[in-house]
Amino acid sequence: MATAQSTQKSKSRSTARTARQSDTEELSGERDEHYNLISVLYHGLQGADQCALYAEDADDAGDDELAEFLRNCGRQQAEVAKQAKQLLMQRLGGAGGKAGGAARAGGRSRKASDEEEDEVEEDDDDE
Repeated sequence: MATAQSTQKSKSRSTARTARQSDTEELSGERDEHYNLISVLYHGLQGADQCALYAEDADDAGDDELAEFLRNCGRQQAEVAKQAKQLLMQRLGGAGGKAGGAARAGGRSRKASDEEEDEVEEDDDDE
């Protein structure tokens, strides 16, 4: 009996997920996978920004332990955003936007784009 209930719950979740994905694609005009990646990217950046603000508040309150915890959370959120951005670039810039295609950004190879991005980050660190 527990198996039948589990199967029913699984089917129900799958149906709800399919309906939600269809709504997303219909409303946004974007493939669900792209929308989801953009959402993860946005929320990762937003989370990193919020953690930085909260860390400042903890610093102001003299709570070094909380401030460090929040900075660590912010770094994790920023890393999630970075990974989402890279995956999104691969999927949108690749052959036909399909996963596993050759990644291109503005006609340049991904490696060239990454090298330029690394140079910009190094310049920002020097300031």
